[in-house]
This record gives sequence, C-alpha cells and structure tokens, in this order.
Amino acid sequence: MAALDNAALCTAMWRAHGLGVERVDGCAACSGTPPRFYPHLVTVDPKIDPQVQLHAIAKRTARASEAFFVKDSYRALALDGLGFEPLFDARWIHWPAGLAAGRTRLSWRPIMVAEELGAWEAAWSGRAGEPPLFLPAFLTSPGIRMLAGRADGAIVAGCIVTETGAVAGLSNVFGDTSEVISATTMTVPGRDLVGYESGDALAAALEAGFRTVGDLAIWKRP
Repeated sequence: MAALDNAALCTAMWRAHGLGVERVDGCAACSGTPPRFYPHLVTVDPKIDPQVQLHAIAKRTARASEAFFVKDSYRALALDGLGFEPLFDARWIHWPAGLAAGRTRLSWRPIMVAEELGAWEAAWSGRAGEPPLFLPAFLTSPGIRMLAGRADGAIVAGCIVTETGAVAGLSNVFGDTSEVISATTMTVPGRDLVGYESGDALAAALEAGFRTVGDLAIWKRP
C-alpha cells in the first residue's frame, strides 16, 4: 500500500507538469522528462517477473538522451546490469490508524491557492529563486493535500499528504517530525500513514513512532 500510494504521488507530479503516464509490465512510467527529484519509472507490482520489468526498462533507457531514474519499490531489480548506479536505499514506514499522536503547537492548514506555493516550497527546500517544482496544477490533483504549519504567519513545517484507499501517504516532511505527524493524523483521521525515509529522516520517523515495513531502492543510469 505504501508503494502504490507513493506511485500515486509521482504520477500526480508528472501530470501537474503536463506529462503523460504510461503503465506497462507492473510499472508506472513518465512519458517525458520528469521534474527534478522525481523518477522516470516506478515499479508498482511485486508479482511481475523482474526480468520482464528489466526488459521494459532496457527499452526505455535505450532511447533516453538524459540520465534515467528508477524507483525500485520492492528492491527487486538488478539494474546494475543495465548500467544503473544505486543512488540510495530507503525503508517504507507505517503508522497504524489509532496510534496516539501529540498535540500541535503550530497553526496548521492546507495550501489552497497558487500564491502560497512559493512560500511553502522555499520553506521545504531551504532555498529561494529556483524554478518552481510544485505548480498550481498540483494543488488540484485528486487526493493530494499540501499542509503548512505556521508560527507568527511564517511557514515553518509542512508535508504532502496523499490519500489512496485505506492509507494516507506522508512525504516531503520538513520541520518538527512529531508536529507534522500530529497535524496529519488530525487531517486524515482513521487512516494508516505510510511513506518512505532514509538516513536522519528515517531515524526521526522511527523515534516518533513509525515502524519499517519494507525496502526500496533508487537507481540512476547516467
């Protein structure tokens, strides 16, 4: 469920940038060049023979004129044989519905208008002046919410919440992790929270109460 929810986030981002989505051989693939930080292809079905998926990826990379990124959602593909290099490994995480979260200190509400996107993205990235990643079309994506926690009117914490089926995906977390979790559980009560993290962000999620439920890998073919 975590992998499928995250794939829905990727496809929403692709579409917000005017790109098509193709589904073939247990993969969701972007029809063009995806926005930065997002892959060209995501595996979404662990029952598909990995060799079938490797063949599909090989066909796509053969006609690619740029670096090509794959999110191996189940860490099942030997992509080094196709010239890929591992970027990083990560863990899928899960927060069961009903697990108590703390109270929020910040003022939380979703981003509703395009004029607020720039401030949210700058707070998330810590940088200003770059071409926007989050476009107004992303705000109208079904099941997607961008939450912002404010202190004295300034955005100091936030996340993206993706609602798919019985779960809600938590991604692009910044600010106090426990505060973000509390705000999200109030926004989508009764839903399990899922997502993926690595490094210090994974440690913070586990300390806050998440547990790991699986592995994934991000690959790059130069």
